[in-house]
Amino acid sequence: MASSAPEAAAGPNQRQLTIRVGTVKRTKKEYEMYLIEETQQRAKIEAMKKDGSDEADIKKQIEVLNDTLTVIPDTRQRLQKFCQELRTLLDEEYPEAATGDAPDGEPNLLVLEARKLLRDAGGIFGNAEDDQPMAAGPGVADDAGGTGGTGGTTACDEF
Repeated sequence: MASSAPEAAAGPNQRQLTIRVGTVKRTKKEYEMYLIEETQQRAKIEAMKKDGSDEADIKKQIEVLNDTLTVIPDTRQRLQKFCQELRTLLDEEYPEAATGDAPDGEPNLLVLEARKLLRDAGGIFGNAEDDQPMAAGPGVADDAGGTGGTGGTTACDEF
């Protein structure tokens, strides 16, 4: 696999930063899409109930909702892990970015994008991601509880 000249000039840290930023961005988008899907499924099930749809059809939609609810915690945990890895890389390899003394250029823009991603993801975890390290390490559940979804249950018992 050939790399471009600017990427080769920037070195392995730039490549790792690019990879980690992409991973956080992709996983954050995936997590947000699951939350949207959960909301849409709940609305669809309610509409089907109001319309008097067949019970088997409603049960099938509940299964779909439960599948979504099952993947939300895993996706949230992966996002948290990837954010921590990105934070570690920024702290170790780009400490000047926190003070604003970083040199101009593509790495600086990528560092700024990474910091913004961490701030945005901090809203998901209920902390200022860019201002403080994450309390839980990889594989350790956070204290937010629930699924991270809009309904707050892991199973669809209310339907």
